[in-house]
Amino acid sequence: MSTKKDEAPQRADRNVAEAVKNEPKFAIEKLRDKSVQLFGVSQSTFDGAMYGHDGAEYTIREVKAIIKRWLYGKGGKG
Repeated sequence: MSTKKDEAPQRADRNVAEAVKNEPKFAIEKLRDKSVQLFGVSQSTFDGAMYGHDGAEYTIREVKAIIKRWLYGKGGKG
């Protein structure tokens, strides 16, 4: 039996997936090089957040969501 609390992260993931369909994707190396400017995190934080993600290209919004989840857990911060 799922609860609203369980459904919220799933809904958020679906919303992000829908929103990023039409956004441009960038090579992971370029996103890493600009991690401070784009995401406000160091390259080492970027590396930690992206560890285990096998994609070669991501949208900025996807990476922001991945970093937020890595830093603050599934509930996220603000």
